[in-house]
Amino acid sequence: MTAQDVTVVSKGILIVGYGTRNGNLTEILDVQVNRLKCRGWQHVGKAYFRVNSPSIPEALEQMVDEGVDEIVAIPYYISEGTLTKELIPEKMGLGSSNSGKTVVKGKEVTISIASAFDTSFTLTDIICDKIADANGNMDCGILILGHGTRFKALSNMRTIKMNAERVAARGYKHVAYAFNEYCDPTIPDAIDKLEKEGVDRIIAIPLFIAMGIHMGKDIPEKIGIPPYSEGGDITVNGRKINVYYARPVESNPRLLDVLDQKAREYLGE
Repeated sequence: MTAQDVTVVSKGILIVGYGTRNGNLTEILDVQVNRLKCRGWQHVGKAYFRVNSPSIPEALEQMVDEGVDEIVAIPYYISEGTLTKELIPEKMGLGSSNSGKTVVKGKEVTISIASAFDTSFTLTDIICDKIADANGNMDCGILILGHGTRFKALSNMRTIKMNAERVAARGYKHVAYAFNEYCDPTIPDAIDKLEKEGVDRIIAIPLFIAMGIHMGKDIPEKIGIPPYSEGGDITVNGRKINVYYARPVESNPRLLDVLDQKAREYLGE
């Protein structure tokens, strides 16, 4: 075999976010893209399902322009669902499959779509880190917050509930979970539950990717704390409770490790 007979496959990573008009998702993806490049990955891009640029088709074209032949797309999402299983593959030209070949700018490219963070214990570890950062302990009330979903798979509900169960299994005595919309229990119902258990402090931890209207305004209003704040005192059933409101997972370094691991798994590096 001569050197001319050897085909060199150029591999790339594409981090896919949902998109936002009001949040900090673009900054978050920029941080993780740069971190992956600093770990030695040469071709790393980002794309958005909606609103922001580059779109998924635009990002694929950019990677082809860089000479990439094989791509792993990693959804920067908390949960698996219709977006990751159906809509993102469609935008990548894969139909309903999570892997295959598609043609971009006249070039055949192999694409695989990894899973979202979903069932990873990394999310549970991040929750515990945030409890520690808030000077919490096993006796505090822990409120894990999710967006909620209207889709039949109820994937977000499953992920939030699963993490609440994992946190409780680690020894936390007062753990509740709630959703901003679509699913039960509601945020007021979960806070009522924790008050009835006698807690005088709640650490509220949103399993959201980024800041935005839901995180900054909607959820604080339902908790009873100022918008875009770190919490405050609320009154529940006539009793004062202090609430610490954590930030979303954002560009947490633990998530970088997950991205790196998924890239190596799919690209064989």
